[in-house]
Amino acid sequence: MDINRVRYFCVVANCGSLIKASEILRISQPALSKAVRVLEEEVGLPLLEREGRGLRLTEAGKKFRASAEPILNEWLAIPSLLKGQARETILRIGSFEVFTTYFVGHLLKQITLPEFELHEFTPGRLEDAICDGLIDVGITYHPISRRNVNFTEVTKIRMGIFGNEAFLKIPFSELPFVIPNDLVQGTPSKVMGLDGWPDHKFPRRTAFKVTMMESALELCRRGKAVAYLPEFVVGLQNEEVKNKFELKELDCPIPKKDRLQSVFIVQESSKDETPFIRAVARALRSLA
Repeated sequence: MDINRVRYFCVVANCGSLIKASEILRISQPALSKAVRVLEEEVGLPLLEREGRGLRLTEAGKKFRASAEPILNEWLAIPSLLKGQARETILRIGSFEVFTTYFVGHLLKQITLPEFELHEFTPGRLEDAICDGLIDVGITYHPISRRNVNFTEVTKIRMGIFGNEAFLKIPFSELPFVIPNDLVQGTPSKVMGLDGWPDHKFPRRTAFKVTMMESALELCRRGKAVAYLPEFVVGLQNEEVKNKFELKELDCPIPKKDRLQSVFIVQESSKDETPFIRAVARALRSLA
């Protein structure tokens, strides 16, 4: 059994997406798909199955990952052990892209992290990653209940509709929204969009769907769409772009009080709060 195929499978399993895994591994999707297929032939059982546009583990896949991942990690650590490199504990943070893309820079201004891992998960998969020990702490505003997982609300961030100034005089019903591809299942509220927009109360015109937040922002910068975004994200992006690409806040039918989005820190219930987690909480509160 080829160790690289096992590594490829673990990355695909943790991402839940062949596209994201191929980007991380820097190999083509056909090559990655073939490697996983060969591994399944060697194991003799299907390890992954389709779930919408993504992938999920079969029962055999869950057992294989649980057995293979610890061995894989030990194997990959051998070079460091042989070189006698004493490594500090690497902090593993998980969230979805709206935070991983823009919050990490803000976090690094608050605390010094010599080494860390940053993982991107949709809600639900984030909680599973905590349960599986893949990450130490998560950040979300869509808590999905899981056994042995604690959620601590640390702040509220303000959301709004943002777009090119050309949209300032366009009625809400005509605004072309760009929204996330991923839907959120299992939240206590009726909110289904990953961006937090309450579609059940305020239907909107969807012109584009994207997986990556940066793609949504680029469509907004080019005047092709508007998006429902955290105010801090737009503020940070406006600091980095030329004036003609700055995004403006547009009128929103959602009352201001309902545009405050709770942000939660997620961790395993058996783990104590660490200085690092307290520092993450302080950095999140400073966004408000």
